[in-house]
Parts: sequence; C-alpha cells; structure tokens
Amino acid sequence: MRPSIVIALFAGVLASPVLAQDGPPRPPRGGMMMIMRADANGDGVVTRVEALAEAGARFDRLDANRDGKLDAAELRAGPGRGRDAPPPPRDAD
Repeated sequence: MRPSIVIALFAGVLASPVLAQDGPPRPPRGGMMMIMRADANGDGVVTRVEALAEAGARFDRLDANRDGKLDAAELRAGPGRGRDAPPPPRDAD
C-alpha cells in the first residue's frame, strides 16, 4: 500500500467524528451553565467581578442562619430551602 493512501485513510478516520456533527453547536451543560449564569450583563463573557458576585449570592442563599458560615446541615439543605426571601445584602467588612 502506498504511504499517501495510508495517510489519507488515517486522516479520514480522524476527521470522521468532526464531520459527523451537524447543526448548531450545543448549548453549554453542567458546570458551564452555572458559570454562564454569572454573566450579569449578558455579553457572553464572565468577568472575575461577575463570578465573585455570583459566588457571594450563592453563599448567601445557602447560609440559612446568616452567620457568615456554612455548616453541614446548610449544605445538605441546599440553597433557599426553608426561607421565603433572599437574604439581605451583607455589609462589607
């Protein structure tokens, strides 16, 4: 078998999964969705400020007794369980 034919066949095998994809790209899933939720201004980019703001909001949702700490019971309960309203903003120390 000629080397050029072997190379062409090998390249075809490698390219077949890429060529098999059709349609628009899939939306992000899993952790990527959580990160993109932090995109406060909707520009498709998450800045450090946006990511930290989202992390702070999630911490506040989990901190049921608002003591500034997360214990095992709060982590098991999950965000917002047992509370009617989101917590008030915390003062910066």
